[in-house]
This record gives sequence, C-alpha cells and structure tokens, in this order.
Amino acid sequence: MPLFRDSVQSMAIKKTLTIPKWINDIAEKNNVNFSQVLQNALKQYLRLY
Repeated sequence: MPLFRDSVQSMAIKKTLTIPKWINDIAEKNNVNFSQVLQNALKQYLRLY
C-alpha cells in the first residue's frame, strides 16, 4: 500500500477559483504561474514547510 499511497499523494487535482480581475491582469502581465503560487501559499498557510 505505501507505493499506491505515494502515487496518490503526488497526483494533481484541478481546482476552480475566483480572483479579482485587476489581480489577474497584473499577474498575467508578470507571467505568474498561478498553480505554483497557490501551492506555495497553501503550504505556508498550513505551515507545511
């Protein structure tokens, strides 16, 4: 089971979210990777570092 658990834990899932248009516009102009930023923010928020 550890092998299966490890493969499932690293599996990506899709999330839908809403952000203000002005933030989106600035982020896109700066080539922000939204997935990476969200992952980093969640890790920090959940104190997973």
